[in-house]
Amino acid sequence: MSRFSTFIFYGCLAFLAAVTSALAIEKTLRMPVISHPPALGNPYMANGLPSALMWFALFDALVRTNEKGELEPALAVSWEVVEPTRWRFVLRDGVTFSNGEPFNASAAASVLRWLGSDEGRSQLVASEVRGIASVEIINDLTIDVITTVPDAILPKRLTAVLMVAPNAWAELGREEFAQRPSGTGPFRVTSWNKGGAAEVVANPTSWRAPKIDRILFYQIPDETALIQALQSGQVDLTTTLSPDAARELEARGFRTLVTPTAQVLSFAFNLAGTQVEALKDVRVRQALNLAIDRASISDVVMHGTQKPAGQPGTSITFGYDSDLAPFPYDLERAKALLAVAGYPDGFKITAEAVVAGNADASLIFQLVASGLRDIGVDVELRAIVYSDWIRKYTSGTFESDLFSLAWNSEPYYDVIRPMEYYSCAKPLPFFCHEPLMTLLHDTGSIFNEDKRRSQLEALSRAYRQQAPAIFILEVSEIAVIADHVRNYRVRTRVPVYEELDIGG
Repeated sequence: MSRFSTFIFYGCLAFLAAVTSALAIEKTLRMPVISHPPALGNPYMANGLPSALMWFALFDALVRTNEKGELEPALAVSWEVVEPTRWRFVLRDGVTFSNGEPFNASAAASVLRWLGSDEGRSQLVASEVRGIASVEIINDLTIDVITTVPDAILPKRLTAVLMVAPNAWAELGREEFAQRPSGTGPFRVTSWNKGGAAEVVANPTSWRAPKIDRILFYQIPDETALIQALQSGQVDLTTTLSPDAARELEARGFRTLVTPTAQVLSFAFNLAGTQVEALKDVRVRQALNLAIDRASISDVVMHGTQKPAGQPGTSITFGYDSDLAPFPYDLERAKALLAVAGYPDGFKITAEAVVAGNADASLIFQLVASGLRDIGVDVELRAIVYSDWIRKYTSGTFESDLFSLAWNSEPYYDVIRPMEYYSCAKPLPFFCHEPLMTLLHDTGSIFNEDKRRSQLEALSRAYRQQAPAIFILEVSEIAVIADHVRNYRVRTRVPVYEELDIGG
């Protein structure tokens, strides 16, 4: 072989090695979401899905929950009660935001203080920490959080507060920061629309550095399109599908994982906004609950993957009463209750529901409406998109008599969370029952876990009795995962992004 040929040969080998190396290094996860966060990178305008699917890749809270709903360290490594209204948090050392700002006591205090400001209180997440009176910096890695009244679950509340880079937040303002967010998570945003996807790339300096290089979040709200995207290899996994779709894809070689959540699917009674006086009678609300055939919805529609619900929590939620059964399906008793309440001929109501965020949600809500019609309650069912729903929920402007609202104990995994927003404590409440408020307030000063559990179980029974909602199902999520996606785990309904890997 001539020297020239040898040069070309080894040059080609080097080129192929470089290409092979680049291909081996570049690991991209393609993930579908119902929608990108309506507030983009502002993590305080909403809570939970679908926004959390992106935000948990970008940001961290001081405390987080594991797969069992138990608290574990995140940006705080430890916490303790100093006195009933004072909690002390020791922060993780050596953490930086993706823009280079240090995470320390000053940064954590800045976020919590802002949420307590006039501007901050306009954000939905601020309601999670409205009981914070002040924050004191003890040293560079320690803060004390002082509450207005004793709060036994403050660390759980802080799981909902994601930390942003405070200097960037202040200098850019909310709108611009949302376009260019900076967090301590394993990824950072490079584009909100790259070929129809939001793109995040690895943040190698994160304290939970990822194994993959980037994630493309594609908006695919339609299940049929999502199934096609999975089958064609355009996306690698989905966090929620209907049981029928999951079975079909499992037969084609995909893995499936059913994960219980801390959410109860329900219709909330809009008692503050309704013009239907009947709904303000607890006997009527109980009657409507008796008209729902939850067992058939669970067994036939959801193939047993989601259990009938009858209280504010699910079986994995702290405060769940395992002895409290769902309302039985009893049309005759329901009709009798309506007659005793003065409505033997029923009445008309309107109901708004988000149908894109839960598997088979449209069919489930239609079956609920059908059950109500069986006892003479005529339901006008309207579909609503999530962005409109969150606006109405935040501003208290629902005009319908019922609206879809999960009893969402996430990310606390504590039933006190949904109880508080189904109460007078919610800004612009839709349901307010003063006797329940006394019991709710009392739980804050119970630091003994067994005593507090007992109090919450009593509250669960009291809420069931008052029936502020039509309880439907305990929500479980069905994930479908391509075989080349490794180390898939889920925490608070979101993949553990730093552990995900792409195999051959």
